[in-house]
Amino acid sequence: MTESPDRFLLNRRNFVAMALLVPVAAMTVAAARLPDSVVFHTGLKGTSTGVATARPAVIRSFGPNGTHWPAHTPWITDKAPTVVDVTCDWASIARALTAVTAAQAAAGVHIKVRPGILPGLGASSGSKPVLEAVGQADWAKNVLVSPRDGWGTVRISGDARLRDVEGVTFARINGVDLLLTNCSRSVWAHSKMSKGLRMSSSYRSTTRHCGAYEIVMSDSKADIADPLGYAAGSGCVLTDCVWDGCYGAPVFRSQGATDHVDTLQMYGTGWYRGLTVRDSTFFGSLNCALQIGGARDDDPNRGKPFLSIDHSIVTSQATAIRVRYPLPPNAEAPKMAQAINGIGEPGQLYSNDSYIFGSMYRSSWGRVQNTKVSYDRAISNNPVASGSWTYDSSLNSWGAAQFNDITPSPTDQYLAAIWR
Repeated sequence: MTESPDRFLLNRRNFVAMALLVPVAAMTVAAARLPDSVVFHTGLKGTSTGVATARPAVIRSFGPNGTHWPAHTPWITDKAPTVVDVTCDWASIARALTAVTAAQAAAGVHIKVRPGILPGLGASSGSKPVLEAVGQADWAKNVLVSPRDGWGTVRISGDARLRDVEGVTFARINGVDLLLTNCSRSVWAHSKMSKGLRMSSSYRSTTRHCGAYEIVMSDSKADIADPLGYAAGSGCVLTDCVWDGCYGAPVFRSQGATDHVDTLQMYGTGWYRGLTVRDSTFFGSLNCALQIGGARDDDPNRGKPFLSIDHSIVTSQATAIRVRYPLPPNAEAPKMAQAINGIGEPGQLYSNDSYIFGSMYRSSWGRVQNTKVSYDRAISNNPVASGSWTYDSSLNSWGAAQFNDITPSPTDQYLAAIWR
């Protein structure tokens, strides 16, 4: 018998309380998966690295809970063989990364940044990178960079861009708006962004295995920019990347503006695909929560998974207004209740153990399992090759209480508790 997504719900308030009483490993929740024929291809699951200090087992949830972490990175409290203490400036971080050898990376390296503020130089495609050409995508393990004194002691003061930074995991460093360009196998984790985070591939490059783990944009705003992005430039490939345990609040379009605003947008003149959204909650911006664009006929990876939604919640902006985020002053009210826009690649879209609140643009899906939708036309407008949508009209009447139960707001108090 098909199981409901409700089997996998975790009240994160209860999780925080439980974490103070019992070992995290004892609270592991079994996670349903797509079949083996559909691979969540990043290989960045939060499993043990074999280092002596145990890391927590992954607890499935709709947003951050402190357990989502890339497998190829030492856990933040592991006693790494190589520990480097640096001052809080980009030059010191760059020097420390440049000095890392492949052997050291394989054994485990942790660069600890002293308290302070890192400047930003802009997060547009033409902005000067704050870090460039450091790290290696073929290191056996990622080098970890995090605040020496814990979450909240290091932050980036403005928009920032990284270019060609590979094999590095930055964790618990808060920022404003971050652009990762050609950052294969690099990860940003356990951090709060006030405006957003984007992954991109540029300069005729192939970029793979980027990760966003428990990236939180918790405050809604009136703006004209998409906060979260996944983009490939002309002649470029971006693929096999993950957003895991993340949370995105809606962006409301300012009155008088004409910009197209989505919470997470896949786009570009190049070839983008292979995006996995797992254990995350994305509330819709003016147009939708997920703008998935479309595959080009000349995509060299055509026929491989385009988008996989695994145990996540995506909503329209109308739902966001109803359940958590009232329309702010001077913001335009949405004219439609759309959760997902775009067609991706027909037959290469997958959904598992998820909730979709709102309509979807006409698209054809490869496999759908245990996914509840509030859209009564999903069955006719969004055909599925294997499995089916579960239409649940009651989702249209869900309010704040139901959402608080399964995806409570990630307040600073909550984040401080889980990112200790």
